[in-house]
Amino acid sequence: MSRITIYGSKKDRKAVLEFLQRMQCVDICEGDAENAELGFSNMNTADSQSQFMREKNVGEKAIDILERYAPSEKGLLSSFEGRKSLSAEEYYKYVDDIPEMMRIADAITEASEEIAQRRAQIVRRRTELDELSPWMGLDVSLSEEGTRESACLIGTFPEALTAEALLERYYSAKDAPPIYAEIVNVMPQQAYAFILCSKKHVSQCESRLREIGYSSMKNTYSGIPSERAAEIQNEIDALKKEIAGLEEEIISYKGARSSLQFMVDYYAMRTEKYGVLSRLSQRKRVFVITGYVPTKAAPSLTAALEHKYNAAVETEDAPEDAPVMLKNKYLTEPVEGIVKTFAMPAKTEIDPTGIMAFFYYVFFGMMLSDAAYGLIMTLGCFFALKKFKNMETDMKKTLRMFMYCGISTMFWGVMFGSYFGDVVPTVSRTFFGHEVTVPPLWFEPVKDPMRMLMFSFVLGIIHLFTGLGIKLYQCIKAKDWASAFGDCIFWFMLVGGGILYLFRVDMFLSMAGITAKLPAAWGTAAAVIAGVGAVGILLFTAPKNKMGKRLAKGAYSLYGVTSWLSDILSYSRLLALGLATGVIATVFNKMGSMFGGGVIGAIIFIIVFVVGHSLNLGINALGAYVHTNRLQFVEFFGKFFEGGGREFSPFAAHTKYYKFKEEI
Repeated sequence: MSRITIYGSKKDRKAVLEFLQRMQCVDICEGDAENAELGFSNMNTADSQSQFMREKNVGEKAIDILERYAPSEKGLLSSFEGRKSLSAEEYYKYVDDIPEMMRIADAITEASEEIAQRRAQIVRRRTELDELSPWMGLDVSLSEEGTRESACLIGTFPEALTAEALLERYYSAKDAPPIYAEIVNVMPQQAYAFILCSKKHVSQCESRLREIGYSSMKNTYSGIPSERAAEIQNEIDALKKEIAGLEEEIISYKGARSSLQFMVDYYAMRTEKYGVLSRLSQRKRVFVITGYVPTKAAPSLTAALEHKYNAAVETEDAPEDAPVMLKNKYLTEPVEGIVKTFAMPAKTEIDPTGIMAFFYYVFFGMMLSDAAYGLIMTLGCFFALKKFKNMETDMKKTLRMFMYCGISTMFWGVMFGSYFGDVVPTVSRTFFGHEVTVPPLWFEPVKDPMRMLMFSFVLGIIHLFTGLGIKLYQCIKAKDWASAFGDCIFWFMLVGGGILYLFRVDMFLSMAGITAKLPAAWGTAAAVIAGVGAVGILLFTAPKNKMGKRLAKGAYSLYGVTSWLSDILSYSRLLALGLATGVIATVFNKMGSMFGGGVIGAIIFIIVFVVGHSLNLGINALGAYVHTNRLQFVEFFGKFFEGGGREFSPFAAHTKYYKFKEEI
């Protein structure tokens, strides 16, 4: 990284910022404090950013609405397609259409709001219909009050009543005034009644009816129910027509989808640009931009800024707190994302990506270890990479990583003789009556698991010692000799000597299936080396402390040998997951062949084969990914990697639909 300072005329500020945003190679930081002493200040852009965010949100809302009524055609693999690229000329052509696109976005959102209002009105109208439906048999208005001499009582009773039952209960009281009663509708727990009585006795009648359970109908509606229901239905039909018209209006804007998407990206870019603008130091006629740029890109960037905008550019070595950008070769670059998931390396640390990549591919392949599964992964990723040229960079790296993991899986599958488990002998035996086998190039882990376990431990020791070797390199580079010996060299001696001495232990040799025994002199040398390492750790872990404290810290550090044991045992997961893949595949093959040969047996076998192996591939590929990451994060990185670096985050167009990138 290099630190860059750009001085320019304020009239070119907008153009310079847009240029830097499209090039995506400068991580802009806060201006230097000394600029304030020279009369420079920062611009308050909070209001402008809020306005741009509101306009961006309007565009996003319009796109979402348009997607509901006129969905875009997306294929099954559309997620691999990536964003569309726009040149600078196309960019400015779209910019000219922004006002029209904002008008269309407002029209779409307004139409959607009107649709929502009309749908709410329909819900209310249907509620009215539901309330009116029990009264459809009534041929007078629900608000009818009666004549000069008579009064109408319209209401309900909380039980199913007939007119005769109602009158019988009513007249059970001797002083009850005469009434006329008609039951309009009856439901299991409700009766809807129309009652006519003399106006001078209305209070007495209503009081008596309430004793029976009468509840008057609220005068919410007027008119004859059947006529009012017809009016409401006509209103609903009219609202539906209006909704259909508004939906057609929204659909008519589907041709503007790409322009609306540009508008969303445009305002996202402006929001980000004004966020950067608030960090610039500026005076009446000049502005200053400070930041970081990759050293390789600095000369061409300087030339472009000086040529296009007559800016003055200064570059210098970056300080210790500079951001970090990973740069690796084609085969190792795909696993950069794994490192970033853990932490970015500090400036004093090496980038572990290149070394980790080898182990990552090997471990993943061993855990999945089926040649057919590896072939499927490799071809699938290769097809996607070739078909979708415009794929996002991170997605492209991920697919390349899994493609290389697939190649490793193919290799270990051939070495261990696994092709969809034991599908070759199963199919040949079941359907052709003659068993054909494909022997492994090395051995079958299912038949010789101890050899596989020992091999896993050997790879684990190499992996751990590599991490410790990186730690030693970093200590030597920093000229930290105390840590080089106390944290690295003595641990090499202790662990290495201890492992070597195991080849003199009969129990270990018996468990490992090893017949050759280490000569006594070699065993003695290994024990001496391990002892020297233990003493060195005890005495030199904290050399700057007094003897008592030094020994205490050394003893505590020496206790860490137990973590080395657990770390080495962790690599048994290479055996466990590899066996799981093969055994589960074999079980599915066995299940599919249970119905024997013939057409029906073949059909059932194919169904079980496809479903079973798809599940096995998916589950065990996920398991291999998770556990391979764990071996890197816990065992490998734990030996040397602390992280703490800040990732290089250039000022760029962080957009959703389009890519704006200008080459220098």
